[in-house]
Order: sequence, then structure tokens, then C-alpha cells
Amino acid sequence: MEDKLIEETNYLLELKQSQEVAKACNKIENLVFPNYYPKYSSDKIITMDWMTGIHLSEFTAKNTDQIIANKIGQALWDFYMYQIHILKKVHADPHPGNFLVNPENQLVALDFGCMKEIPNEFYVPYFELINKEVIDNKELFSEKLFELEILRVDDSKEEIEYFTQMFYDLLSLFTQPFQTKTFDFSDEAFFGNIAQLGERFSKDTNLRKMNGNRGSKHFIYMNRTFFGLYNLMFDLKAKIVVNEFQKY
Repeated sequence: MEDKLIEETNYLLELKQSQEVAKACNKIENLVFPNYYPKYSSDKIITMDWMTGIHLSEFTAKNTDQIIANKIGQALWDFYMYQIHILKKVHADPHPGNFLVNPENQLVALDFGCMKEIPNEFYVPYFELINKEVIDNKELFSEKLFELEILRVDDSKEEIEYFTQMFYDLLSLFTQPFQTKTFDFSDEAFFGNIAQLGERFSKDTNLRKMNGNRGSKHFIYMNRTFFGLYNLMFDLKAKIVVNEFQKY
């Protein structure tokens, strides 16, 4: 956390990250980036184009056109999936203030101060858990939980059973968008189930008794990313093609 907070104040690093992401992702339809100007930037200033548009939260509050919502949502989804699966890094700060919608109804991506590298040893088991056949196979599921340090060799039988069930419930729900060719993020039942699951865990007194020092350090960024992304997609009420990013 300390490292990432320090990175957020390193404008030269942010400039470099911004240019790299913009160059890699400018092929994605309906997604645009400002140009950046190293000559006029420093460790205290980033100079870039002024981008005209309204914040994503303002757009979702007034938009009534489902076609436009789907277009913006697809661009946002493809942007994150391309980063994660192709670049193996992610813009780990998905909130409405970091995105604009311009007059051409394109998504404008801003602020690359919090970029997270995704090492292969984390990426592989993490995304294998998207596969329902893995989630529903007790042996494989347990194996992946150990790889991701959710389960530990010094766990008691009670802890193994508890955290296995906890993450089975969690992942069965959170991976639903990846189980079909398309997904409708206006599905209130899906988000209602997420809210119920969060409430269940917050009230679970057993959780406080368990050894909670577990899980790969990369989890905090990936979970933050997906939670933020899902919320933005729900605000948009977008219907998207899940693997559309692969065409890029």
C-alpha cells in the first residue's frame, strides 16, 4: 500500500504509464485518450490535452439511450479486459471521476497514477477460477486456493472448510459475467446478490475468529478493480459482449 501511495505522487512514472497505456489501447473502439507532452511535464506537473466531456457519473444520471450506454459500456469493458489479459497490467482505480464521455459519445480514459502489474504466477490461477469446471471441481478448486495463498498449509480443518466455502460462494457469484457470451449489467438480481453476500460476510462473527492473514498481495488490486468496474457497468446499465476485446 505504501509503495502504491508513493507511486501515485510520482508524476514522471504516471506520465510514462499514461503514454504506454494510451499507445497500447488506442485501437479499442469508442475509447480515446489525451495526448501527453513530456517536454512540458516534470516531477510536479503532467501536461496533456484538455479533453471535453462530462464525467461518467453525470452521463449515467441523464442518459436514456440504451444503444449509447451499450457502446460506452463495451468500450469500458474491453479497455479493462485488454489490459488484464493482453498487457498483464491494470488501471486499478475504476471510478467515475477517471472517465469522461465526450460529445461524440466516446469514452475518455484519464489518470494512470495507479497501474498494477499482474505477475503470471498470480494471473494464471486467478483466472483459472473463472472456469466453472474448476470452481465446481473440489480438488482443482482447493489447489487454486492454495496457489493464491487463500488456503495455507498451517490451516486447521475448520479454517480450510470455512474459507473454501466462503470463496466458492464469492467466486460463483463474481464470475457470472464470464460464464456467458454476453452479460447484462442492468441485472438488479446480480447486484442484489453481491450486496447480500457482502452483508453476510460483514455480520459473520466466525470470520473475525479465523486467521485472516491470507491471500496473495495482488488480490487487493484485482478485487478493487473488478468491484469498481462492475459498479460502473451497473451505473451504465450496459449490455456487453464478454470476449469482444479478443478481436484487438
